[in-house]
Amino acid sequence: MKYQSVVYPNGIIGRLDGPFNGHRHDAAILNLSRMREEMELEFQGNGWNYSLYGDPGYSNQKFIKVGYKNYRKLTQLERRFNRDMSALRVSVEYGFGKILQQFALVDFKKNQKLYQQRLKEQYFVAAMLVNCQACLKSNQISDYFNCAPPSLEKYLESV
Repeated sequence: MKYQSVVYPNGIIGRLDGPFNGHRHDAAILNLSRMREEMELEFQGNGWNYSLYGDPGYSNQKFIKVGYKNYRKLTQLERRFNRDMSALRVSVEYGFGKILQQFALVDFKKNQKLYQQRLKEQYFVAAMLVNCQACLKSNQISDYFNCAPPSLEKYLESV
């Protein structure tokens, strides 16, 4: 099983979609989540030009950027972009790792029983609790971006 998430620079998992069949390609999951369409509606005509940085399973498009491919033909600037952005992508993977580290129950390979448990609800609650923890103490992502998470009270008001 797979989940797709958007992790904010303050370490908060701001969007979580899934579960999806583990064999599905990331690009197919992006289409199923309808996140691009939602971003199009949100940012259409307001002059904002935001993009998310995704792993190589996605392709470059209006609201999602990935690293440059064909490494041997890249300019120095493109190589630097790839290097800098790959460090940022690690911070997103840290968010997934934190969920599994704190809540081994939601690790499908080890514990979850398809059709016998409420898998989506378990994973989403685990993500919310990891967000609560991020609000209460410093986290690797917020430290990296120097961007403090909200107070626990503000986060819980927004949920």
